[in-house]
Amino acid sequence: MTTAFNELKLARKSLELTNRLIKEYGPRLAGSDACRQAAEALHADLARCCDRAHLEKFSMHPGSFLGFMYASSTLFIAAAFLLLFDYGVAAAVAFTVAQLMAFTQFICYWKVFDPLYPKREGRNVYGVIEPAGEVRAQVVLSGHHDSAHEFLLMRWLRVAYRVILAGMILSLTLAPFFAWALVAYRALTGTTPAFASAVTAGAFVCLLFILPMYFFMGTKGTPGAGDNLIASAMVVELAKYYGAAKKAGSTVLRHTRLIFASFDAEEAGLRGSRAFAASHRDDLRALPTCVLNLDSIYRRDRIKFLVSDINGFVKLSRAMAEECVSVAETAGYEAKLFRFYPGVGGTDAAEFARVGIEATTLIALPTDVEKERMVYHTQDDTVENIEPGAVEACLRIMYEYIMKKDAEAGGA
Repeated sequence: MTTAFNELKLARKSLELTNRLIKEYGPRLAGSDACRQAAEALHADLARCCDRAHLEKFSMHPGSFLGFMYASSTLFIAAAFLLLFDYGVAAAVAFTVAQLMAFTQFICYWKVFDPLYPKREGRNVYGVIEPAGEVRAQVVLSGHHDSAHEFLLMRWLRVAYRVILAGMILSLTLAPFFAWALVAYRALTGTTPAFASAVTAGAFVCLLFILPMYFFMGTKGTPGAGDNLIASAMVVELAKYYGAAKKAGSTVLRHTRLIFASFDAEEAGLRGSRAFAASHRDDLRALPTCVLNLDSIYRRDRIKFLVSDINGFVKLSRAMAEECVSVAETAGYEAKLFRFYPGVGGTDAAEFARVGIEATTLIALPTDVEKERMVYHTQDDTVENIEPGAVEACLRIMYEYIMKKDAEAGGA
């Protein structure tokens, strides 16, 4: 006996669940009461349809992830004026600390400066559905339920957004190098080099890119429908489908365990998925495991699977991404591979790749910020701006991928 899969019905329910949770809890910044309550609601849904469901608490410092925007920019400005008044060593040190904060917190998603920010409680939720027979493989389907701070530059300076972001990264990268070169030249020769005035002038030119860091993000959270509550809602609705099929005596899955997860604090540097991957590393490694993460679901014609993550510095599974592209195309959806580059950010798939688990992320949004309207990280990130066809496509792809992996495990 099998149970028919109807992605149109599940897409409608996913959108309804997303809309309901936004109406009930509003923006869900990591560490907020609203985010914790949304996690509890998702856990309750998973508990009703899975063999077992869990809500796991963890500690985090959500302000640290983008807090560098204020700290690094302040240090950079101070360093520029220190150079102007000929305090070379102090300027070089300030430039270096500004760079380290930006590099460790945003480019690499490390936790070096986390203790400087208030601690908050986060909540991950997940449910498990066991197969009918021996467990030979695991598939993790995941999204995140926290929402982002509004990116003001995305709204005010969309056309120049990537240029400003690239300028920020370049300024923070090069300024310490030139400042220390100036210090070294003076120490070795006892004279001021001819390029000193150029270094100082360059530092002040860089302020054109550094000053916008103060206005990069707002204090308010976004509704976070497409990024990324719809993904968590799809995970829940897919769990309901497989849970109902199992209760009805269906032989939908024979040898593949399904783990349906919704993580907290993705928008705060992937802190939730990092906590989950760390605490479940042994269980995930015990069997062949694949993680299909979903993030930023808006457009059916923009489906991509990631082969790299965290600003391009973490490799995801190319083989899995290529397999997912093939599954999508077989299901009738155009899809392609996509590589993250510095400034783009990261997704929860990276934390699984970091502990040796095969993972990729499905995204479905425009990536040319200057050319197309973006609702991502804005107050327009509402259910109305998600194409139902994109949700249908994601659900069908997830279903076909699961069934393919179960067949490979000997289930069909």
